[in-house]
Amino acid sequence: MMVGATRISICRTLPGRSLVERGGRMLPTLVVVLCLLTTGLARAYAEDRSVGTEDLIRSAMIYNFCKFVEWPSESADKLVLGILSDEGSAPDFSSIAGKLVQDAHIEIRWVRSREDLAGCDLLFIDKGQESLLVEAFDIAHSQSVLTISEIDGFCSQGGIIQLVHRRGKLRFFINRTAAEESNLTLSSQLLKMAKIVEGG
Repeated sequence: MMVGATRISICRTLPGRSLVERGGRMLPTLVVVLCLLTTGLARAYAEDRSVGTEDLIRSAMIYNFCKFVEWPSESADKLVLGILSDEGSAPDFSSIAGKLVQDAHIEIRWVRSREDLAGCDLLFIDKGQESLLVEAFDIAHSQSVLTISEIDGFCSQGGIIQLVHRRGKLRFFINRTAAEESNLTLSSQLLKMAKIVEGG
């Protein structure tokens, strides 16, 4: 799982962005998760106590994001979640590996190089990977990859969904402009749950 030392080779960078946060009411994450959590995920929680509660909530949110996103060209049988992280520090997404969503099974893939991003539908960029953001965004936008992270200012830098810890809850921001630039369609239901960041 060695990823931190890897640099994704890229020739061009994204133009600068002028982003303005627009007021939007964020629903408490636990309420969102409880409303959307499937029986399969609840059963996974009961069966696998080795996965931490925070990892289960994070995984459940990403699983449910998949229900409210349309990719321009979806694989018939799988949605690939790429993980960009240092060895030993990555969140545990095993609770959603193989789960069915939008008639496709979720596949987890470790991203160690630019080539590993080919075929990914989602990319989780872990904390500690800030130096790779511009390169990762450039590739992700060109390949219609939904980028997700907990890095501070992720959306304001061009990421699509930022998970935010606030008052003991995990909430999320969305950069709708970045999603549009990646040719991803986000459901109005998902947008209503998030705090929106607009691109200039």
